[in-house]
Amino acid sequence: MIKKSILNILYVFLFVLICSQPVSGVELDKIISSGQIVIGTSADYPPYEFFLMNDKENELVGLDIDIANVIGQELGVKVVIKNLIFHKLFSVLESGEVDLLIAGLNPTFTRTRIADFSDIYYKAIQNLVIRKKDKGNIAFLKDLRGKTVGTQKGSIQSEMAPAQISGAKFMYFDSIYDLVENLKKGTLDAIILEKPVAISYVSRNISLISIECLSSGTDDSPLGSAIAVKKGNKKLLKKVNEIIRKLKSENKIDEFVENAKILLNKR
Repeated sequence: MIKKSILNILYVFLFVLICSQPVSGVELDKIISSGQIVIGTSADYPPYEFFLMNDKENELVGLDIDIANVIGQELGVKVVIKNLIFHKLFSVLESGEVDLLIAGLNPTFTRTRIADFSDIYYKAIQNLVIRKKDKGNIAFLKDLRGKTVGTQKGSIQSEMAPAQISGAKFMYFDSIYDLVENLKKGTLDAIILEKPVAISYVSRNISLISIECLSSGTDDSPLGSAIAVKKGNKKLLKKVNEIIRKLKSENKIDEFVENAKILLNKR
């Protein structure tokens, strides 16, 4: 009787263990059967994602949004976009509130431990944004010693900056809008953004300039943006990679970037 009870407990334990493991195809099947895919992003990152006008009730556009729409079309489902605070993206993915993340995400070693990533779909280098009046004082990373540098919470720049800039003070903000405003009013001496993002903000703020002076990653932190899916969601990841390869082969990614630049000029 005791042996039978022990066996029953073992069977239950094994059943729970098996059921708790990710089933690689279930998530994609659910998306297709539900008729919609929910995508998480953080809409303050042009040209990746941004509101067409400076109003959160307006249309969300950009490179990542174009890619999201293609994914929806390829799967034959409606695209639902959730605009989130950047540093909360991965917790929302983990909780299952979104099916994937498209937000100019760099697949760092730390991030790959909590999510699976697609192939790189777009590459960009890092830029330093400063006030135009400081151009003569800040030209290289060494010039930031004793200065205050800002990055976005949870971003690759927040990891990269302290490793490459010696003797600076670092401040972290939820949004890039906050970074830019604090730079303009003098709370920050410099901020770090990807080049296309930096250019888009500088183009709308004549008091700022952008400088290419940060290296672009390490072997553990490959340069470029990728799409994140929940750990173990292999079938969806495979489909996303197929779509990315198709878009790149047709030069659609470059087209989406150019379209985003045109839309930025209309803001």
